Amino acid sequence: MAGIVAVPLLLAGLFILTAWNPGTPAAELLSRWAPPPSTFIEVMGLRVHTRDEGPRNDPEPIVLLHGTSSSLHTWEGWVQKLKGTRRVIRFDLPGFGLTGPSPDNVYTIERYTQFIAVFLGQLGVERCLLAGNSFGGYLAWATSLAHPGLVARLILVDASGYPLRPTSVPIGFQSR
Repeated sequence: MAGIVAVPLLLAGLFILTAWNPGTPAAELLSRWAPPPSTFIEVMGLRVHTRDEGPRNDPEPIVLLHGTSSSLHTWEGWVQKLKGTRRVIRFDLPGFGLTGPSPDNVYTIERYTQFIAVFLGQLGVERCLLAGNSFGGYLAWATSLAHPGLVARLILVDASGYPLRPTSVPIGFQSR
């Protein structure tokens, strides 16, 4: 009986020893992931990693919100195509990328929408085209509802958060 318990514990211990990574020093992360045009600005007690590219006179900049387990780098392809003619703003959301954790450990949708509005206000953005992917899509549509004067247009890419209320059972789940 002891052998049955010992073998999984031994295998788990070996896995932990071989996969353990105590972390990469912050300076190394910054040099790799935050070279120019990256900047950091202080917003609601957070040091926010941001990139603001393209013509500054764009009256409605494009703001790009990344999804879960991601960062502002998600949008690199979009930015390369758009920044020649449009101002494109992207940033690491609180709890993601190089922005780091929220000082008060609050991660509600309401706090994120407030954060987005304050962040854009600090950049002088009065109206924008707001785009989001996955969790960023959820935040984009939640921000457009919470701050309708801020969002001129909305782009959702596989957005999460929409409450699913099916009116029928999908065919794959129907019993015969």
